[in-house]
Amino acid sequence: MRILNAAQMREADRFTIEDIGIPSLVLMENAGRQVVAALEAAYESRLNGRVAVLCGRGNNGGDGFVVARTLVQRGVDVSVFLIGRVAEVRGDARVNLEILGRLGLTVVEIADSQAWELHFSEVSDCNLIVDAIFGTGLNTPVSGFIESIVADVNASGIAVVAIDLPSGLSADSPEQIGPWTLAVILSRGDVHHDSHIPYWREPVDLAALELEVLSLTVEARPRPHL
Repeated sequence: MRILNAAQMREADRFTIEDIGIPSLVLMENAGRQVVAALEAAYESRLNGRVAVLCGRGNNGGDGFVVARTLVQRGVDVSVFLIGRVAEVRGDARVNLEILGRLGLTVVEIADSQAWELHFSEVSDCNLIVDAIFGTGLNTPVSGFIESIVADVNASGIAVVAIDLPSGLSADSPEQIGPWTLAVILSRGDVHHDSHIPYWREPVDLAALELEVLSLTVEARPRPHL
């Protein structure tokens, strides 16, 4: 297993997209579908109830939109919450957000603390939460109403699965930079992030962490020099 920081993960993605020629939309589709496969393997009984997918505005949120769509297509009851505004979503994530709209799936905007307070009861009624808010690019502590989201999710007692990293952790530091969601981690390919290594050695606060490695095309050969 290779250990990558955020910049190296970006380079691996760039290499896969530009040098190998696999479109970024395909990578996002693969990521979302692999997450769903892992959910079906590990949390099949929880998929009989409602699943909340918390999506950020970037590519991690785009993965979450694919997860939501794939679960709906498989008959799962899904609620999607965008942590931000629709107008702020760009690129591949926007493509997958618009697909949800064409399929008739409502995406609830959570743009401030009032919106979170209004809709948290819907999240707390779910059997499973997918954390697709932040991926590997976070390098400052979460703050404002997003810090409240992390705290409420952790206090809910609901099982949480995070794509790439639990929101609030940094891929570049072995230290906890702030509050983060207590979640099972779904990572990509045979790569892992620097920040995970000490967490596996800490017996106290981070004991809830588990890792499921997903096989995606980012592992294609030849590899970039990292």
